Amino acid sequence: MNINTDEDIYPAVDELIAELRSAGQTRQADILHHRMHKVAWTSRAELFEELIAVLTKTLKSEGVPMSELTRSQIERICTIINECLQKDKKER
Repeated sequence: MNINTDEDIYPAVDELIAELRSAGQTRQADILHHRMHKVAWTSRAELFEELIAVLTKTLKSEGVPMSELTRSQIERICTIINECLQKDKKER
């Protein structure tokens, strides 16, 4: 998964959803899928803030076993989202 820009976030999250499902983490995958594809967000920032909340909760959840690769991917997605949110705030 190569994430360098805000446009890379969407396919990266979809890839993460597939990885979580294949690892048996269907609840987290379903939550992410719902946020990405079922909820109508008023802005990109609103979606990104919600993704950060869900991903952070997933990382902190002790009952969610995951590989180091998946953990690293989640951390990378969060980093890029945070950078995008910071950039958006500066441009306002």
